Amino acid sequence: MSGARGRRTVIAALLALLAGAPLLALAPAAPGAVRLAGVSVLWWYAGVLAPVLATAVASAALVRRDVGVPDEK
Repeated sequence: MSGARGRRTVIAALLALLAGAPLLALAPAAPGAVRLAGVSVLWWYAGVLAPVLATAVASAALVRRDVGVPDEK
């Protein structure tokens, strides 16, 4: 995968994670209001799941980018 294509893929993944919270909040039948362990699914998504996944995606993109770079001496 080329560098530009990889960056576009990572950006699209991060934007999809960002768009998830409004979709949960505004979706019909209010799936974001369902409670898990006493806290709404929207809170779990916006407060825990999305930040953890975004960190993992960004970290993986940075590590993958650094793999192909030769050492500078």
